[in-house]
Amino acid sequence: MFRTGAPPDARYTFKHALVQDTAYETLLRSRRQILHRQIADALRGEFAAVAAAEPELVAHHLTQAGLDEPAIEWWGKAGDQALHRSAFKEAAAHLGKAIELADKLAASAGTALNAASASNRLRLQTSLGNALIWTKGYMALETSAAFARTRELASQVEDASERFSAYFGLWAGHLNRSEPAPLRETAELFLREATARPDCPETLIAHRSSGFTCWYFGDFAGAHDHFQKTIELYDPARHGDFANRFGQDPRAGTEIGDALTLWVLGRIDEALRLADRALADAESAAHAPTMGYVRVFAARLALFRYSSEGVATYSRALADIVSRYDLPAIWAGAAVFFQGWAKRSGAAEESRITEMRRGLAIFREQGRNWLLPIFEAALAEAEAGAGESDAGLRRLDDALAELGATEARWYEAEMHRIRAEIRLKRDPADTAAAEPALQAAIAIAQSQKARSFELRAALSLAKLYCAANRDADAHAALAPAVEGFPPTQQFPELTEAQTLLATVRP
Repeated sequence: MFRTGAPPDARYTFKHALVQDTAYETLLRSRRQILHRQIADALRGEFAAVAAAEPELVAHHLTQAGLDEPAIEWWGKAGDQALHRSAFKEAAAHLGKAIELADKLAASAGTALNAASASNRLRLQTSLGNALIWTKGYMALETSAAFARTRELASQVEDASERFSAYFGLWAGHLNRSEPAPLRETAELFLREATARPDCPETLIAHRSSGFTCWYFGDFAGAHDHFQKTIELYDPARHGDFANRFGQDPRAGTEIGDALTLWVLGRIDEALRLADRALADAESAAHAPTMGYVRVFAARLALFRYSSEGVATYSRALADIVSRYDLPAIWAGAAVFFQGWAKRSGAAEESRITEMRRGLAIFREQGRNWLLPIFEAALAEAEAGAGESDAGLRRLDDALAELGATEARWYEAEMHRIRAEIRLKRDPADTAAAEPALQAAIAIAQSQKARSFELRAALSLAKLYCAANRDADAHAALAPAVEGFPPTQQFPELTEAQTLLATVRP
């Protein structure tokens, strides 16, 4: 052994780890348990600062000492601490150990848990679900199973807050896997139960979930109403820790969702201001998943706008977060796809499309289905731009067919417009197929109050009519889309539409 210092303050260490292991194994099990208990007691007493910084160390020694009840408490502390510093794999491991010990203890007791133990077991399960969101992804069946268990345990206690955490986790799984019936059912249940409880803190999460549910089905006005209610209800004092219970900071996450909604509704300048605010609030939250989440949506907004610079900026930031916090299960596909799409100039087209296909394949492999419409449409456009129009059309036809099962209608209008644009690119004379596709895009956008999508489709249709010397039809298609559109310098299609409208007679 090595000795440092003079007795009685000397420190002794083994010269080799194998010697230490051999010495440890020669101790009787009872003696080892006593040793671990003494270490745990010392950590919780004389070395309390070490215990506070490394609760998993205390938990380990308590476990080895056979002191299951305090070990459960300290594994839970270690898991929660890891969650708060965005160390999600570590959190899942610690919480898994706490749950394993708790279930073993409950089984050996052979009786129902008392109220305190039941509440603690439920809290551990909820925290595990939140850790799995970021280690496995919202869409993973393992994550949904964890929240299903949370819901089961929550039915046995009076505290509704954990039940609402279960609703959120299950809802998010349905959203990401594109399961329309349970998605709608869970969102409605969550909102109904939360609003029925006076001054319920989780009501804003229920509204946020309902907002994204409306968005999914293409009800943008309904989504905006729920998002606004969420933002109005947000109180930092009451909801400051909700990022660790519900995936992201609810204010920043809702603001970026509403920014996309406002853009689709045609309120372009409001949308861009709100997106900037969401990015600032995400930074203030100092919560890695919130920062990543807001950047994913900011990149989508840039993709809506066909902004290569915006997509490149936010996708680089997203890739950095994925790498720094080890979050490939949730955003790796998006980062790869966006970075590929952003190579719109000065890059080999083949390399660009390969990267986009790889990002899309990751998304499909992970089962993150609800964002597929925009990625399929963007890739189809890129394929057509590279001379692969037939491949792009097949991709869009397949993606549109999938909407029958998923009911994810939020990008449907753009998919029809892009389909028409590809047909015209392949054969400018093929107006017979392009015209009904553009008319379908306009009708869908009008039913969804998606004014930006409507204007784009109407502009394309008006150009088609002008090329065929059908000025009256061009005016009839374009005038309703331009009328009342909020003025902005950030939507070039509006300026182009106004200029074209001035040149055609009704």
